[in-house]
Amino acid sequence: MSLEGNKNIFIIIAFAIIVMIISSCSKEEGGDEPYVPVDEISPAETDLIPHKETKIVSTILQFKNIDNIDYLIINKSGGDSYSEKISRSELSSSYLFKYKVKASDPDFFKLLLKTVYLNGNVSKEISLNIDNRWGFFIRNVRRIARVTGAPMTGESFPSPNNTPLYWNVGGTDLGIVWEMEPGKYGIFFGDTFGRDFKPNPSNPGPNGSGWRSNVLAFSEDKELEDGITFSSMATDARGDAREIIYGGKDGSGNGDWTSIPTAAIRANGADYVHYFNIKNWTGWITNYSGMYKSTDNGQTWKKCEGITFSSNSPFGQGGYFKKDGYVYMIGTQTGRDSKATLARFREPDIENRDQYEYWNGSSGEWVKGDENVATIIIDDKVGELSFIYNETFKKWFIAYFNGDRYNITMRTAERITGPWSEPYELAAGKEYAQLYGSYFHPLSVNGNNLYFLMSMWMPYNVFLMKVEMADMGNFMD
Repeated sequence: MSLEGNKNIFIIIAFAIIVMIISSCSKEEGGDEPYVPVDEISPAETDLIPHKETKIVSTILQFKNIDNIDYLIINKSGGDSYSEKISRSELSSSYLFKYKVKASDPDFFKLLLKTVYLNGNVSKEISLNIDNRWGFFIRNVRRIARVTGAPMTGESFPSPNNTPLYWNVGGTDLGIVWEMEPGKYGIFFGDTFGRDFKPNPSNPGPNGSGWRSNVLAFSEDKELEDGITFSSMATDARGDAREIIYGGKDGSGNGDWTSIPTAAIRANGADYVHYFNIKNWTGWITNYSGMYKSTDNGQTWKKCEGITFSSNSPFGQGGYFKKDGYVYMIGTQTGRDSKATLARFREPDIENRDQYEYWNGSSGEWVKGDENVATIIIDDKVGELSFIYNETFKKWFIAYFNGDRYNITMRTAERITGPWSEPYELAAGKEYAQLYGSYFHPLSVNGNNLYFLMSMWMPYNVFLMKVEMADMGNFMD
């Protein structure tokens, strides 16, 4: 072997000996391998909202192998500089973390948390997202479920009612909800088509056979997070959802084309639905508006012959809500381009138009018997409205379609007579194409969440929307 080869072998052997010595020394001096944290801080919640009175955000932090922690460090992203260190002696494996929001903190900011271990290792940083808005505002609006029809490709939200299969309802719209008795709700839908209905992007809207001018569902579902489940529908002998309010389907353009529900209420022990009878959809030309009545919990209905609103009545469409011994009615002319006015009546007088009282803002009085004295309470283009009083916020809420803004608009008021707030946007057409209809579910009268049924023209079906509201008052140091 050459001298060069011997030299290479010597170098390799020497390197191996050095590695063995270093390894042996490490084990003798250090004992076990140093602890490297593989666990992270585990917060119970990462999206936090300050308490309205204390201004504090809080969440439970959990730590594994807490005895290896030296301290927890908190920094802030957004707003003034902030840093805090919490020592191991103050921590526990399930630790209630708190931070008091400051007046200088921005509307949205993050708290950044990480643990420093005894051996100098540092955990992965986690973020707590703080929503620090104050006053009255909408936190979030989203579509949470399909109410009618069959799911379309790509839908991921719940669809608890197979209405095409069970009730021959493939396509429909509206979804006017009212409480018939505690825990039982009626839901009126508009023009309805059968199980052969198919959403048609090139020609949206109604199609298919089995046209009924309106149908009626019943629900006893009080948990709306996974949608509204029907318990039944009003059906014919075949089990198909049947038409409740007669629509003549006279295609001549001169007669009785269809009858569309606009509002429903239980009053004086009976259920009532307000509707308009359409002559021609071009221009929303109506023959009249009227009412149907049921005295057997929605099983059978008959026309209230003595109640008719003219084709240009300011109460041709409307909504109802009961409060303080009155049924309040906010109305518009039929269509989507007129402004809103206000009436009220005692429950026993629902079929007695002479006893209706109309709000006249000029005099500040309720005037009985003459709808023409009713003054405008919402100066906007109002279509397909509904309204409620929410006991949690102590506010009236109204929602309606507005064509100019191409959205579902909401306004609020301390008193039913107004003044009503500037418009809030609940849903935009750019996100929910060809949206319309906005009917509050009665369960929206309590709590921080509002639920409403919304229609979309292309799928020609009804969906459940959830609005998360907040009233944080004003930030006071």
